[in-house]
Amino acid sequence: MINYTDNYFDLEILRLTDIKLHEATETIRLRNIYNRISKSKYLINPVITGRHNNDIILLDGANRYGSLQAIGCKLILAQVLDYKSNNLKLDKWNHLVYDLKIESIINFCSKNGFNFEKTTYVKGIKAIKDKFHYLLASDIVNDENILIKLSSDLDEMVDQLHKFTLLYFKEYNFDRSEGDIKFSDIKKYTRRKGVLIVFPDLKKSHIVKIADSKFHLPAGISRHRITNRVLHVKYEISKLLHDRNIEQKQKDLKLLLNDKIDKNKVRQYQESVIVFDE
Repeated sequence: MINYTDNYFDLEILRLTDIKLHEATETIRLRNIYNRISKSKYLINPVITGRHNNDIILLDGANRYGSLQAIGCKLILAQVLDYKSNNLKLDKWNHLVYDLKIESIINFCSKNGFNFEKTTYVKGIKAIKDKFHYLLASDIVNDENILIKLSSDLDEMVDQLHKFTLLYFKEYNFDRSEGDIKFSDIKKYTRRKGVLIVFPDLKKSHIVKIADSKFHLPAGISRHRITNRVLHVKYEISKLLHDRNIEQKQKDLKLLLNDKIDKNKVRQYQESVIVFDE
């Protein structure tokens, strides 16, 4: 049982306009989440934000953010983390794109002026680790690999990532793949043919710069590893529609959380969890 809220997590009521974004929304997921939220009385899960100096950066929950904004909310329930903390780790998602062929990627690169070369998976990963501004496309069946060189300028690189992901975002199904999953395991356990897209290894300093620019990462690339992520708070959406009395709403939220804790309605899990989305 958790016996004191502030030792474990910080939940706050924030203005949407006070939060900076670093990634775009996913059109299909945004539509699905919007439909669910617009018909519901409650926001179930808070978004995740990181406080960096005077800025608050949205780390996870861009589709919830976009959905609340679309229905006219001025506020949002957010879990706020210290973005400078060493306990908050930045990782990445790679994309396993089904039925996409290496030939299509080569054609895309040729038409759009992306420099590329054929390589091996091992050499491609080494290039990403050593030089950062590279993208690797690896066929999980035929052992074909394309190393794509991106701009060393961060804004230009982010723009290039957008152009590249548009190649498959609306045309192909894809899954996010954890960056630390072995390529051999992907080949072994994946039941469908496809191409694994391995993205650059971003740092938190990059996220801060992106959040402060006009460019946003494509959805589903950055991944922040959160300790004590808070789920299933169930906060009334009607309280988020206007930004009056924020201080009182914050006090009421704390009372709500403490009441749940006192009634033993909070559980903390340390083990890995597998969740099947609706």
